Amino acid sequence: MADASGMPNIISFTKAWHSAPYDFISPTRPELSAAGKNVLVTGGGTGIGNAIAVAFAKAGAKSVSILGRREDALKAGAANISAAAASPSTTTVLYESADLQDLAQTKAAFHSIATQVGKIDILVANAGGLPTPGPIAGYDGANFVRGVTEGVLSLFNAFQAFREHAGPDPVLLHTSSCMANITPTPAMGAYSVSKAAALKLADFIAAENEEVRVVSVQPGWVATGLNGYQKEATDTGESRTY
Repeated sequence: MADASGMPNIISFTKAWHSAPYDFISPTRPELSAAGKNVLVTGGGTGIGNAIAVAFAKAGAKSVSILGRREDALKAGAANISAAAASPSTTTVLYESADLQDLAQTKAAFHSIATQVGKIDILVANAGGLPTPGPIAGYDGANFVRGVTEGVLSLFNAFQAFREHAGPDPVLLHTSSCMANITPTPAMGAYSVSKAAALKLADFIAAENEEVRVVSVQPGWVATGLNGYQKEATDTGESRTY
């Protein structure tokens, strides 16, 4: 069943819903300390990725590094992280510009970060994109495949680079989406297929790399720039990436 906008009706499997951070998940809790950990967040300059990076800084991570394409967004994002750090004098904040669709660029960025801070303990594979919304009928096949591929390669290339610089107890946190498995939402086929494919890719990474702890998280709808740009993306035919 769907509402008037075409969005599926959401059924809750929990007693409580949260739309803001709450005490139990506060990164300042001692039980959630990230002390001594080097963390790298792809797509960490803005939106969900930056919020994740800020949380790790608040949790006292040894270092928090962010990676993305837009240097201006990375600089602003790094400033947010530094301002939030529990111990600014001991939490190193770095950023590297790279296109995650390019494996060589991705590996070079990971190598640069690892050279500065040491082995990477936690990779947050958050980067992705929003292919142009539109119905399957009449959608350009090449653009559809490109939209799906962008989401998959962001995770694929990040993992390939991570495995070369991972610490002894590596963790991969993958930002997924409910769009990967809920009732189809009209016009969101390319995005949903991309997220479903990336979610299955995460499953294979976990199955083939037992030393890596892999967790896929569905954060819910978040009012980020990516969501805010959906209408503009529809109007211009551009894919919005983060």
